[in-house]
Amino acid sequence: MSQCKYVEPMSDCPFSQASMNSEDTLPTNRASSLLTALQLSNQQIWLQALGRSLCQISAGLIYFYIPLVFVNQVGLSATSVGFSVGLSSLSGIVGHILGGVLADSPRFGRKTTLVLSGILGALESFLLAFTHTLPLLMAACLLLGLSVGFYWTAADAAVMDVTRTTERSQAFAIMNVAENIGNGVGILGGGILLTLVHQSHQWLFIACGVIYLAFAMMVHLTMPSPHQQHLEELHTSAGLFVALKDKSLLIFILANLLFTTYIALVTSTIPLYFTNFVPAISGGADAAVTSTASLFTWCYIGAGAVLQIPIAQLLNRFAKVHVLMFALVFWAMGFALVWLTGTATVVQFALGVTALFIMALASVAYKPFAAAIVAELAPSSLRGAYIAISSQCWTIGYFIGPTLGGWAMDQSITLAHRSWLVAAATTFLGVIVLTAFDRVHGSIIPPTPGIEKSVPSTQASVIN
Repeated sequence: MSQCKYVEPMSDCPFSQASMNSEDTLPTNRASSLLTALQLSNQQIWLQALGRSLCQISAGLIYFYIPLVFVNQVGLSATSVGFSVGLSSLSGIVGHILGGVLADSPRFGRKTTLVLSGILGALESFLLAFTHTLPLLMAACLLLGLSVGFYWTAADAAVMDVTRTTERSQAFAIMNVAENIGNGVGILGGGILLTLVHQSHQWLFIACGVIYLAFAMMVHLTMPSPHQQHLEELHTSAGLFVALKDKSLLIFILANLLFTTYIALVTSTIPLYFTNFVPAISGGADAAVTSTASLFTWCYIGAGAVLQIPIAQLLNRFAKVHVLMFALVFWAMGFALVWLTGTATVVQFALGVTALFIMALASVAYKPFAAAIVAELAPSSLRGAYIAISSQCWTIGYFIGPTLGGWAMDQSITLAHRSWLVAAATTFLGVIVLTAFDRVHGSIIPPTPGIEKSVPSTQASVIN
C-alpha cells in the first residue's frame, strides 16, 4: 500500500494512493455510468466499502438481535430493552464529538479513530455475550454508542477525502451497498448461528466481537499512518463551534432527525412487531426469530443492496433536497403498510414484504444524498468536526426510535398498531423542514455534472 498524500488540512486519507489529488484537482469524469464515474478512486472507495461491510456485519447483527434476544429469551421488558438501546445513542453523542476531534487531528486521524471503534465494538460484544441483567445490558449499549460514534465520523470523512462533489452521491451509494451487504450477512448469519447453537445468544455476540477485532486489524494493516501537516490549521475543537453557527446545517439536522428515527424504528422495532404481532410473518413461537430475520434480510436489506446503485444513478439528476422529499413519501407509504400488515386479516405476509420493500426504497433514496448534502456544506479541513455535529441526528434518532418503539410494543395491541400511523403522519413535518432548508441553502437547482459547487464564504468552516 502506497503512502497517503496529504493535500488538504487535517485530512488523513484512508486506503489511498500516492497519486490521489484533492477534490478540487481531481479530473472530471462526465460519463453517466456510476462505475465509470468512480474509476478515479476505485481503490480507495472499494477498500473502504470492504471495511464498512465487515464492520456492519457486527453492528447490524447487534442492533437487530438485542430486542429479540433480551425480550424473548432473557425475559427483559420491551420498554427496558428499548431504553437500553436508546442509551447507545446518548453515548454516541460523546462518540461522534470525540471521534470528530480525533479524526481531524493530525496526531490521530481517521485510522486511529477507526481502530478504536473496532476495539470498543469488540468489548461491547463480549460484554453482551455474558449479559443477563438490565444494568449489564445498559453498560454494553453505552459502549456500543461510543463505537458507532467513532466509526461513522471517521468513515464518512474518509469517503469525502477521496471524492469530489459531483461523485459523492455515487460514492456514498457504493458505501451504502456495502453497509446493506454487511447488515444482511450479519442478520441472516445471526439467525442461522442461533439455530445451530440452539438459540444460545452467547455465541452470537462472541462472533460479533471477533468480527470487530478483524475489522480493527484490517484498518491497522491497510491504512497509512497520519502525517504531520505543515499548513496552518484551525484547531479541531474550534470547528465544532463553527458548525453550530451554520444555519443551513442546523436546519438540515432537524429534517435528518426524522429520517434517522425512521431507520431506527425499522431496524429495532419492526422486527419485534412482526415477531410478536404478525403470526403470518413470524411463523410461530419456535421459528419467530429466524423467520423474521430472513424476511427482514431479503426484503429490506437485500432489496436495498440491489437497488442502491441504480436508484442513486436514477435520482442523481434531481436536486438532492427533492430526492429526500421523495424518500419521505416512501417512508409514509411504508409505515402505513406496516399498520395494514398488523391489522389485516388476509395477505399479511404479502403486505409485510411490500412494506419492507418500500422502506428499502426510502432508505436507499435518503442515505447517499443526505451525506452528499452535508459534504457540500463544508470545506475539507473540518470534515470530522462537522460530521460529528451532523451525526448527532443519528444518536438522537436512535434514542427516540427504540425508546418510543419499545414503549409502544409494551402497550395494548391497538396502540401498537396505530403507532405506525403516527410515524407516517410525521413525514409531513419533514417536508416542511426540508422546504425551509431549501430556501436557506439555495440548493433547489441541481449542480451541473462535472462542475464543482463552491462553498459559500459564510460556510467556509462548515462540515458534516
